[in-house]
Amino acid sequence: MGAKKRTFLGKIGPIGFLLLIFFYFLLIALILIFSQQILLNIQDLNPFTNNLVIVVMIIFPLILAGIIVFNILRLIRERANNNPGARLKTKLVLFFAAIALLSLIPISLLSISFINSSISFWFNVNILPVLDGGLKVSVQYYLDKKSNLDVFCKSQYLKSSLIDANGNFDRFAESIMNVNNDINFIQVFDRQGAVRFFYSKNNLSSEEFDDVNGKSGLLPRKEKGDFTLLRYVIPFRASLEPLTFVFGVSFLKEFNEYATQITSSRNIFRQLDQFKDEYNIVVIFFYFFFAFPIFLLSILISFLLIDEIIKPIVQLGEATKRVAEGDFSFRVLSRGHDDLAVLVDSFNLMVSELYSSRHKLLQTEKISTWQDIARRLAHEIKNPLTPIKLSAQRIVKKFEGNAPNFQNILENGIKAIIREVENLDSMLNEFGEFARLPQPKFQKVDIKKVIIEVTEMYQNLSTSVKFHVIQIDDNVQIFCDLTQIKQIFANLFKNAIQAMPDGGEIDIQGSHVTKGALEYFRLQIHDTGYGIAEEDIPNIFVPYFTTKENGTGLGLAIVERIIFDHNGNIWVESEKGVGTTFYLDLPIGVDNESNFDH
Repeated sequence: MGAKKRTFLGKIGPIGFLLLIFFYFLLIALILIFSQQILLNIQDLNPFTNNLVIVVMIIFPLILAGIIVFNILRLIRERANNNPGARLKTKLVLFFAAIALLSLIPISLLSISFINSSISFWFNVNILPVLDGGLKVSVQYYLDKKSNLDVFCKSQYLKSSLIDANGNFDRFAESIMNVNNDINFIQVFDRQGAVRFFYSKNNLSSEEFDDVNGKSGLLPRKEKGDFTLLRYVIPFRASLEPLTFVFGVSFLKEFNEYATQITSSRNIFRQLDQFKDEYNIVVIFFYFFFAFPIFLLSILISFLLIDEIIKPIVQLGEATKRVAEGDFSFRVLSRGHDDLAVLVDSFNLMVSELYSSRHKLLQTEKISTWQDIARRLAHEIKNPLTPIKLSAQRIVKKFEGNAPNFQNILENGIKAIIREVENLDSMLNEFGEFARLPQPKFQKVDIKKVIIEVTEMYQNLSTSVKFHVIQIDDNVQIFCDLTQIKQIFANLFKNAIQAMPDGGEIDIQGSHVTKGALEYFRLQIHDTGYGIAEEDIPNIFVPYFTTKENGTGLGLAIVERIIFDHNGNIWVESEKGVGTTFYLDLPIGVDNESNFDH
């Protein structure tokens, strides 16, 4: 049989592991994002965000759990079918699951304890009173400013000052600022909306007349630049000219932002303080809800890693079984460079040595077979010698006795002698062709050109059979005896054509294979003939074995002898009614000087 090779690398490969690592870090990123959204921005969560988080938190673990359940069911089925390595795989899965669980328990306890301690610390600190005080101070500050502006603008002093202004607005503004330091700006418009006067402590730009035209009293807050403004509008007629006075108080814009943040933080902290027990439970719940997918992902990765570990062991077990059954051509392939790869290489080397020893043993058996053939040939030669001897003796006897019918006896005896001699000559010629094969004269040969040359010759002899040369690279060079290699193809093609009396197809394809440290070129010659009976396959290379009516039983024996002289290998696979495939392994890169010593 030929070298049937197997690979033990799993289906995921390096890219699969990279994807798993990517999903692992993606899960961690999602956990961080969702935890911040849920735990730090509770007040900002909307129903859509809540639903999205819940869907992701439910669907992702369900997908992981489904994949794990599928792998568990597959493992149960493998155990039920007594698949090699199933029990070891079960033990390794349980081992990895136990390791993951044992790692998760102390981390979970530590995390829960830390969360409880942190929450207790947060609520034991007097943060809420501080927030309440800060909010009260900021609100009171704003109200005082607003009240001061309102009271001052309604005061009798301001009305008197407006009457005394008399167009001297600079002196008017100076007196107002001296009386009420909270006033930050003063602006005066005439009836056309032109600015008659503007003064500001904070370099504020002037107001727009449209904002105050037709209005009076305290106006709503207004954002302008880096400030928040409180304005009070007083329409006034001075010296028969109607004027509009605007008095304002300014706050930095950050004042509103800080006040809003204090209010928001106060509301959140009050809610947390009110539901701190429930909050503690929710945080722990979210921790487990996020930790559980990581645990499932660890179990899934363990399944994949176990497949990588168990595959070479299973393949080695299968290979050992095949070798024990007598198949010394079985090989296990390895793309790795780890200890298992070294073990696989050692196994392949051992099998190669066993194969070589077995090959030598087979040759010894063949020598014994040749001795049997020689004895059989001697017996076959001896059989016709008896009638030859008897015929000659009868002729001599009748001649000496002057027998009256001597003429007839002479003719019949000579015919019998000639017939038996012809049988001997035919037998010896057939055996001579088999036994006197010359030693190969090796030379570098383009195997594809040789195949095409022989196929073209037999294509012309049998037009009902179609030849197809496929998957053979150009310029494939092997060292061989050109004449003998052609004889191999001629015998195999002739047998294939005889197996397809009504026509058919012959496919020839080639590939490179490795056996131990040697490179071979493997040819497959497949025909669509009536096939070989299963019970006849072990005998087809035995000399004088034939199933053909006029066959000599030496054609395939000669083919095998030539392949053996080239230190190659030949075997056959066939099925009745389907066809036959001959496999030929010929060494590559070996010349006649090396004597093929391997």
